Amino acid sequence: MTTTLKRTEGAIKAEARQRAFSVLRKAWKRRSAEGFTANELAAVLGRDKAQVSRVLNGHSPTMTLDTLAFFLDGMGYRLRIDCEADEDVVVPNHSTLSGLRRENVA
Repeated sequence: MTTTLKRTEGAIKAEARQRAFSVLRKAWKRRSAEGFTANELAAVLGRDKAQVSRVLNGHSPTMTLDTLAFFLDGMGYRLRIDCEADEDVVVPNHSTLSGLRRENVA
């Protein structure tokens, strides 16, 4: 490994939350286009519609892996987890990722 990724803990957590929300929105976009409603999802999950709406709209700052998996299951999806090596990540625009710093390691 010739480079190491130096990011703040906050940047790492923010990226994880963004990715989790992106996965949830992708599933929700498809299911809602098929006519599945937030009321139906709330009923499937046994939760109130307000809580479901907060999660689906990204207004739940404490999204956990458990919550993500629970919501995806309620929509008929399974959570798949994968990873990428730093050197395999293609960063299209470095200026938009201010929390990301790469350093060469001897």
